[in-house]
Amino acid sequence: MSADLMTFGYFEHVVLVLGWVVNNAIWGMLNESMVAALPFVALVLREWYQARREGEDEGNKGLLTLNRIEAGFYAMILIYGFCTAPIMSVNFQTGEYDQTHFQQCGTTVYDSTGGTGAGMSAQIPLWWAAVHAVSHGATNAAVASLPCKPAYQHVAQKLDETVVKDPKLRYQLNEFQQWCFGMARTKLLRDSDGNSVPPDVTLDVDWIGSSYFLNTPGYYDSLYADKPTQGFPYDANRDAGRSSTGPGQPGYPTCKEWWETSGVGLRSRLMDQVDADTQSALSTVFGTSSAEDAALRRVLKGNPRPSRKPGYGSTFADEGLSGWVARLANDAAGFVGMGAAAAAAAPAKAIMVDALPMVQWLTLMAMIMALPFILVFSGYSWKVTGLFTFIMFGTVFMTFWWQLAAWLDNNLTEILYGADMEGWLAGIGNSKEKSIRWFVSFSMYLVLPALWMSMLAWAGYRGGEAASTAIKGGQQGASDAGGKGPSAANQVAGKAKGKK
Repeated sequence: MSADLMTFGYFEHVVLVLGWVVNNAIWGMLNESMVAALPFVALVLREWYQARREGEDEGNKGLLTLNRIEAGFYAMILIYGFCTAPIMSVNFQTGEYDQTHFQQCGTTVYDSTGGTGAGMSAQIPLWWAAVHAVSHGATNAAVASLPCKPAYQHVAQKLDETVVKDPKLRYQLNEFQQWCFGMARTKLLRDSDGNSVPPDVTLDVDWIGSSYFLNTPGYYDSLYADKPTQGFPYDANRDAGRSSTGPGQPGYPTCKEWWETSGVGLRSRLMDQVDADTQSALSTVFGTSSAEDAALRRVLKGNPRPSRKPGYGSTFADEGLSGWVARLANDAAGFVGMGAAAAAAAPAKAIMVDALPMVQWLTLMAMIMALPFILVFSGYSWKVTGLFTFIMFGTVFMTFWWQLAAWLDNNLTEILYGADMEGWLAGIGNSKEKSIRWFVSFSMYLVLPALWMSMLAWAGYRGGEAASTAIKGGQQGASDAGGKGPSAANQVAGKAKGKK
């Protein structure tokens, strides 16, 4: 007898196979050493001792003991046959999830018909095979029932993980910051002539791809690269009189060309650093070109900032001494504030979200390995079996609670930021909103599963206790029936003697 059971990923596949292989070895050892038979011996001794303590009862004590042993034996043999003996050969199949659904909704729904067993199999008791199938089926159905919401957190996490690996691109970003962004910032502050910069402009000009610098005459359209740049051919109208260039050689692009030119511009090359799946999810979730700018802003924020040469876009040159002091004070306040704390903890949360499923399946593996000892040492207890059944189901079903936490996290992001989702994507937002969202989402990943396991453990204990009580009631009924048999026989015999 064999069966194919689905798993939620290759990691679960491997650890469950390992768990059941070790389980089979432990059960084989317990059987060969006759330890697995000790609970049956203990049942006989316990009932014999109980009979001896109760004393004589009209000569029917032997029959009563036999009835109790028989009823207990039937209950234990069910646990032995269905919950401990590995009688079913099982192949675990790694399920495949709908990637399009994941990109659009941020939840992972698995296809039970896909995947591969990778040639690994183990033996499993019939009851636990049923528990596995029901647990994974119920979890998958519950996750699929969640309404589809944009996967904001998935996109943000992927962007945070993006690193600019191309050394030539990193060098050109450094050059662009010095000769374009730094110069444009200096010009903006000089042109303001002591007047404050509008708040919307202040946010926009805080990164090198600023639309204000790109689209306002006198900024990126009037500033140039400091040396010939590969990918931008010589243009006589633009490059005449400049050194180290000429027909057939690289030219001096304007900062606007250097950033925007398709294929060779810094913007296109930066987008190439973002993996295709993230770009697809970005397009699916946001669907605007400005969202790509916000994504690039987040990518650059998460990478080491290019260095600045003194006098060429340094902080003093960009903002002046007073501006530099103001920015330093603002950064210090942000660092000690809740916003900075939430930002510092964001990577820890991402690591926790990725690590929790691994801890989940390792915990389930440990439970499977310990299962033979637990059931044998409990005397094939129905109460323990019921408790273990509920805990194993609950451990698998925690996948749903983490998916629900991610779904709620996406909703919370949309509620707090509303129409300014692109600002959130770029990493712009007040510290209070960041702190609230981080604290609530972090709590959901821990509190919901903890509450679920507590309730399920209680339900499993009560269910096992009810089953154990029912079995004891059956034993008592058998004992009463056995007791009434000899008494009735004695009464009949007494009546017969009286007639004589």
